[in-house]
Amino acid sequence: MIQKGTRQKAEGKKGCGRFSAFSLLPFAFALSVPVAAAAQTPRNPFADLFGRGPVTTGEFTSVQLRTTAGAQIGQTLEADFEQADAVPEGLAAGADATIVGDYRTSRFQAHGQGRYSYQEYRQSPAFGAPAIDAGGRVNYQATSRVSFQAGGQFVRSPYFRLMWMPDTFGAAVPTGDNAAILMMGNDSVGANVGTIAKLTRRTSLEAEAFTRDTSFDDGAVSQFSTRGARGLFRQQLTRSLALRARYGREEMRESAAAGDQRFVNEILDAGVDFAKSMSMGRRTTFAFSTETSMVRENGGPRFFRLNGNIGLERRFLRTWISILTARPATEFLPGFRGPVFTEGGRVTLAGYLTKRLLFDANGEGNRGAVGIAEPHHFTSYVASSSLTYALTRHVGVFGQYAYTHYQTPSDPLSLNPVPRFARQAVFLGFKTWVSLIDKEKVDRDPR
Repeated sequence: MIQKGTRQKAEGKKGCGRFSAFSLLPFAFALSVPVAAAAQTPRNPFADLFGRGPVTTGEFTSVQLRTTAGAQIGQTLEADFEQADAVPEGLAAGADATIVGDYRTSRFQAHGQGRYSYQEYRQSPAFGAPAIDAGGRVNYQATSRVSFQAGGQFVRSPYFRLMWMPDTFGAAVPTGDNAAILMMGNDSVGANVGTIAKLTRRTSLEAEAFTRDTSFDDGAVSQFSTRGARGLFRQQLTRSLALRARYGREEMRESAAAGDQRFVNEILDAGVDFAKSMSMGRRTTFAFSTETSMVRENGGPRFFRLNGNIGLERRFLRTWISILTARPATEFLPGFRGPVFTEGGRVTLAGYLTKRLLFDANGEGNRGAVGIAEPHHFTSYVASSSLTYALTRHVGVFGQYAYTHYQTPSDPLSLNPVPRFARQAVFLGFKTWVSLIDKEKVDRDPR
């Protein structure tokens, strides 16, 4: 609950609430740069349009409608394949609409969203590419020590995006192109359920079960499904240091016309976590965390892997932010019949040129390998820059340039038949933001 006086004070500081975690975890790839850049004080009246949703610490209900519409011109610069059927060329136009809902009480939180997008490619012959996705998550605090979580998502897409390539273009661009990876219709369904129990103030036990299925419209292409569970025991020694023991097991099945295959992967993880934000000067922070893991495939020998995150963040000129991050990771992804080991880095620069004009630029590189016994290597490079101008608090226009390059060998461990690919694209369009419901529960004044 928020008292009346507290709410008035909080409204005066909007923009530094929920997204303050950005300054503590700059190494996370999922963070939105426009959100971080908008989260400044005093609050920018156009911040909602640039991507920051309602910020409050109390009980609330909110529903937002966000839309984007625009046109793009894409050009393939390099390709070792016949791209006409796989990656559309030339002019395209598209739009999407997203409904985002949030509900929170003292013990229950729920978030859900649904999006529909459509992309029209004006080549010969012209064709359209609709896509939909919907998902949500809930969290219930049963007691002060026990909480339960659950989530699910459904995606129907005309594109198969190589999962190790980042979604560089963000929310500002209609969701049609997104690096224009293969025109290969597919459906993905995923769900997870878990619980966290705090055994003591410093000791916790976590458990999670999950499932994921990816199917393709082309019956000749493999269908992938994953079932698994993980358990984690953590002993917090200090605020920044913890001992960790984790066990996970995943069963991946590939179904194809030629027959079915089954892969079992175990994750054995025991070690130390260290994560700390350290002041290196005014408005500069450094943070890192590490984890060790051993992966075993089909009962074979264990493979040792060191994963983690490292990041350096610098804020300057009131609204500007620069971020440098690096992240080695181990993942199990649809389209790759084996564990995927990646090493990547990202650099970001974002800030307001004026109160209405937001600039951001991103560059990212990744290299990795698929499989353990005989790994097959790949590389990718992605860069983009954009300008977004707020015409009003609810309507803005944007322009964006993006470049994508990747190289991977054609091999039986990957669904991707494109060994080398480079592309550039220019985007122009507009975006809108409208708050449909924005209610916050406030205690009545007893007087």
